[in-house]
Amino acid sequence: MKKLIIVFAGVVLLVQLAHSLPLVKRAAFARNGDSTEEFDGKQQLGIYVLGEVAKFAKFCLDKGSVVVNNAVKDLKAIPDNDELLLANITRMSKIGKEAADFELQDDEESVLKLLTLMGNFTDMMADYERMPENSKLRQTLQIALENNGSVKLENEMEDKIVALFKDFDIAFNEYLKTLSPIERLRQLKLIVWYEDFKTESQEEKKLEKFGQFFTLLD
Repeated sequence: MKKLIIVFAGVVLLVQLAHSLPLVKRAAFARNGDSTEEFDGKQQLGIYVLGEVAKFAKFCLDKGSVVVNNAVKDLKAIPDNDELLLANITRMSKIGKEAADFELQDDEESVLKLLTLMGNFTDMMADYERMPENSKLRQTLQIALENNGSVKLENEMEDKIVALFKDFDIAFNEYLKTLSPIERLRQLKLIVWYEDFKTESQEEKKLEKFGQFFTLLD
């Protein structure tokens, strides 16, 4: 579950960073027909990356809700549930249902809801991870989650991250092709960041470094 926590927490940070950009709000106005503003290559790259991050976050919620909701069914079938287990079942059921019902829209309210749901998922998994490893409650939850695909989900999310970074590499290099030598000098900070990002091999640090991209857009 530690990998899931890292990914969920990382995605929450990415969406928070991206959503805080004035660029994102201006892009939303443009998409809704409220603005005729045109965006330069770097801004278009940022808007593209935000969209990909939002889709990845929605994937995490969709897949995570299936695992959690199916685990809840198994847990409810256990006879003589104690109060602690019942409390966890109630929490998991609420978070799983909200995530399953969520539909991502292209507006600020939807992005904020996405952040809330991702944060709830992250907090729930972090609380699970803090339970004593030999506790009956943790072992019961672990069995239910693993029986319903939590390990498979970890692997799928890792594959999605690899694909996200690969697509970003392609998009970033296409952006670089549009820059003149003078423009490359102006964007030197962004280019240096990209070279550092490419060479980072540790998944957690790479995901964290990816978030720095949004701080270099405006």
